[in-house]
Amino acid sequence: MYTATMTADELVIEFTADLPQVMSVSDAKQIKADKIIKKSKMFPVYLHAYIKTKRKNDWMILLEAKNNKYVGDNCLISLISHFDVGAGRHAMFWTSYQGNPIHIIFTPHFFSRFAERVGINLSGIELIHRYFKKNPSYGFNTASDYFGNMQKINVYGSTTEGVAMGVQLNTKHNIILFRTFITYDMCKGQQIEDFARANEIRKEIHEEETTIK
Repeated sequence: MYTATMTADELVIEFTADLPQVMSVSDAKQIKADKIIKKSKMFPVYLHAYIKTKRKNDWMILLEAKNNKYVGDNCLISLISHFDVGAGRHAMFWTSYQGNPIHIIFTPHFFSRFAERVGINLSGIELIHRYFKKNPSYGFNTASDYFGNMQKINVYGSTTEGVAMGVQLNTKHNIILFRTFITYDMCKGQQIEDFARANEIRKEIHEEETTIK
């Protein structure tokens, strides 16, 4: 179970311990999902399931099919772990970039800004579901930011509805902490990095109160 005293590395270890059970549940649900997809006349098809693991953690399994061929191993599946450790609901999922595994943690502030800037009147689990339903994959860019002699790596994750913005954590595991979100209407291309240097967004990216240590 996730706790408020866990470090980012310990959160990843807890996440990883749950994965075999979550993947097993996902595989078991795939047969029913394939039947729905094959019979559907309208696409994309979005399906989901909420589960609680034996370790007492909450997960959501999100499935997307763009046409009838997206069945079995071709189905697009996102496995999202979400948890509230006293400061609001976080989310975490696993992906890879250039062959390297990445764990991404999303803060409550991130989801608040996403809802505000996209114009969505949802909160909690419903908001997290809505975000990952439309934004399951990322293209990454990084840039260095300096605080005196301290270097931090800002990370920009381009996805369907905008750009997730945060930092690369200095941890044992490869972890990105996304803290805020901007839409493509707010900035484009190179302006993403320029926007990140603006004081308001800079505070959101580096604000201590949203830090998972």
